Amino acid sequence: MTHILLPFMILPLYSVMKSVPPTYLRAAVSLGSAPLAAFFRVYVPQTYAGIGAGGLLVFILAIGYYVTPALLGGVDDQMLSYYIAQYTNVNINWGMACALGAVLLAATLVLYAVYRRVVKSEVSLG
Repeated sequence: MTHILLPFMILPLYSVMKSVPPTYLRAAVSLGSAPLAAFFRVYVPQTYAGIGAGGLLVFILAIGYYVTPALLGGVDDQMLSYYIAQYTNVNINWGMACALGAVLLAATLVLYAVYRRVVKSEVSLG
């Protein structure tokens, strides 16, 4: 999962980091800030949108993985998508699979709404 999902985190983060002008860091250092403090107080807050977008993208893609936790964690450590596939393909319990799919969709939509609210408040503050 890490090898596949890593680019989905790096690419949004890279595009945001590339858009931050390097003159901001030089200005902070010239005004007396230490280089490490300037990085964490000037550069990192401007990349929060990329961190949030990459994290949300990785989360949405990772909830569909059910083979990897089955192989690594065993039978006791399963994700919700495994049970959706189990009820759909093996038990043929469409109602339970639909209910679990709705729970998974609701959790994803709640996370997306929280992300939108956080990004909207940062844009209005910035």
